[in-house]
Amino acid sequence: MSARLLSIGLASPETTIDQAAAAGIAADLIGAEGRARRALGALYRRSGVERRGAVVVDGAGAPWFFGGGEREGGAGGKGGAPTTGERLALYHECAPPLGERASREALTRARLPPDAITHLVTVSCTGFAAPGLDCALIARLGLPPSVRRTNIGFMGCHAAINALRVADAIARADDAAVVLVCCVELCSLHFRHDPERDGQAVANALFADGAGAAIVASEGAGAPGRDRPPRVLATPSRIFPDSADAMAWTIGDRGFEMTLSARVPELLERHVPEWVDDLLGAHGLRRADIGGWAIHPGGPRVVGALRAALDLGPEACAHSTGVLAAHGNMSSPTILFILDRLMRARTPRPWLALAFGPGLAGEAALLG
Repeated sequence: MSARLLSIGLASPETTIDQAAAAGIAADLIGAEGRARRALGALYRRSGVERRGAVVVDGAGAPWFFGGGEREGGAGGKGGAPTTGERLALYHECAPPLGERASREALTRARLPPDAITHLVTVSCTGFAAPGLDCALIARLGLPPSVRRTNIGFMGCHAAINALRVADAIARADDAAVVLVCCVELCSLHFRHDPERDGQAVANALFADGAGAAIVASEGAGAPGRDRPPRVLATPSRIFPDSADAMAWTIGDRGFEMTLSARVPELLERHVPEWVDDLLGAHGLRRADIGGWAIHPGGPRVVGALRAALDLGPEACAHSTGVLAAHGNMSSPTILFILDRLMRARTPRPWLALAFGPGLAGEAALLG
């Protein structure tokens, strides 16, 4: 018995901000002036992001949260850097309603009531609390109190695929299971005031907030008369050699700290083609057989490197770059935003989703 991806639901924060305004806010917060301010603006323009959601920005476009905390030593910014505790308090406030909106949309699109859900898989790397996002969603959505919960924490940008793997395993084992996956990330909470750290200014320019939800159920699920939803064929993983220092996500006293090496695109270009070919070959497929690609847009250089390495045309990555432009890099929900575009466009299957995170690790989902 295989599993199918019945639906996807998406949610963005009520406040979005264009990238030019985001660059100005960032310059103010770190105290950049003159040449440094112009260089920061250029970095933000090259990011591939045009607009992104941010819970730390109010309706007038002001960074209301970052003015209240202690100043970070040596940051030189005007607003001060909040503590990790202050950031996580805002996560606890803002993450559940965003996850609820995405989950309700997924339920509506699957034509399912909340009490049909038997399992809940929550995903986040940008905030933690206990009771956490899972319990908040159960209460907000009216899920059965008996729903079985799994939390996937601190895995980064590829974690939606880890969650789909868990949901797939549950649905294959139990043909009565209906699994709700909900990914919520509030990356803007972890804006860093010390951009001299490796890749930190790039991370500030790329990352955004959002939520994505998906419903996975057994092969027999789905309303009659509809197109058959995508079937989960494989969800392989790969940790790439000699890459552990290329990307890291750690918890510090002033928020979570990202290390992002300029080596990431080169490492992916070197290792991903063989991995993809092995995956496709095991299913009797070649790259040319893939009807839709969902490549996580870690940044324009990542997308460009993978497109060149896999010998893909520009149209293969159009949904990836489109999501990056419209929403920024939202970490784990981003893949669901891209898959949603493939669904809405009725893109011929099979589809291949690829995402990458600390490790340096790759996760893939082959959907047919």
